[in-house]
Amino acid sequence: MTNASTRYTGTTTPTSGGPSGAVTAVDPTAGRRPRSRPCPPRYGSPTGRLGGGTTRGAPLRITHVVGTGSFAGLERYVVEVSAELVDRGHDLAVVGGEPEEMQRLLHPAVRWAPGASFTEALRSLAGGGRRDVVHSHISKADFAALAAAPLTGGRRFATRHLTAPRGHGRAAQALAPVVRRGLTAEIAVSEFVARTVRPPSDTVLLNGVRPQDEVTAPRRREVLMAHRLAPEKDTPTGLRAFATSGLGDRGWQLVVAGRGDDRAALERQAADLGIGGSTRFVGWLTEPAAAFRSSSVFLAPAPDEPCSLSILEAMSHGLPVVAAASGGNPETVGSVVGSRLFPVGDDAAAGEHLRQLAEDDAAREAYGDALRTAQRVRFALRGHVADLVGVYEGRTARST
Repeated sequence: MTNASTRYTGTTTPTSGGPSGAVTAVDPTAGRRPRSRPCPPRYGSPTGRLGGGTTRGAPLRITHVVGTGSFAGLERYVVEVSAELVDRGHDLAVVGGEPEEMQRLLHPAVRWAPGASFTEALRSLAGGGRRDVVHSHISKADFAALAAAPLTGGRRFATRHLTAPRGHGRAAQALAPVVRRGLTAEIAVSEFVARTVRPPSDTVLLNGVRPQDEVTAPRRREVLMAHRLAPEKDTPTGLRAFATSGLGDRGWQLVVAGRGDDRAALERQAADLGIGGSTRFVGWLTEPAAAFRSSSVFLAPAPDEPCSLSILEAMSHGLPVVAAASGGNPETVGSVVGSRLFPVGDDAAAGEHLRQLAEDDAAREAYGDALRTAQRVRFALRGHVADLVGVYEGRTARST
């Protein structure tokens, strides 16, 4: 779960290049972006011009289609990527997302239009004029972008943020191959996603986040979980792990941030496990960065996270991460030597990681330093957007 409380105001620059010695803790061969390969013909013409008549390297007219009426990790990703693209001189529009949050957080130069439903997204796309790039992010948005193509023109891209099949129901899934064939390229947020979806995605671009200043204030004795309170996030394993660790008896707190239908059941589970007094359910965080700066460990039990922005944000704050060894996690936190990954659903192993980190301040700090360095080297927003523009322009791609 991610959010922000202030409108984007510019690129964040860390005050230092990372703590001394942290780089040595990062495996230099792990987690690298895939090497580029010559782009297939569909990525660009021999003249070096894009479909909309725009020369490579020139500003692009780009529309991101979210296709939701909510604000969570996907919408936050689009907010951040759009801001970075504007900083690079491109013309940006965004369709969809929760109206108040999107208009509050988007860069002032980004135009926003509603798009919670297929019809609403189609109407906004049709009214947005001709574009060089239309980039959709969920199935509903993919279908809307295809339907609007005669009016928007340009090249269409789609990012697979999830491993679920494109579209719900027989009719939508029957049309899914038509959507796929109409894309200039399909992007996956991790190798895990790329190899799971069918057909495999054309390109993998791991997510990126902005680097953060080193945390100098003392951290609280808190373990943080921050995600939607839904079955797929496997919060029960996190609760059992904290109970197994015994940290509640030593003055530690488990902070569960997020909202969802499972909250009442999870509160009962915490009480049944004997950790009700040391567990706080704090709801949706409007300023998650403060929690990343103040907590001592981030716990991520979800078994199939495609490429967790929350994990990357924890890494950017030097917050030690204990995560399930599945989904895209091995490609992010798992790229660091000595990463604290545990088998899916294994609360005993997760609890042991928590206990060890809680007992060793030096090891906890060193691990957080290594994670922060890895984020700056391999999972920075600036590098992610540079690669994304390369895909738009047909300069980078890779076989899966």
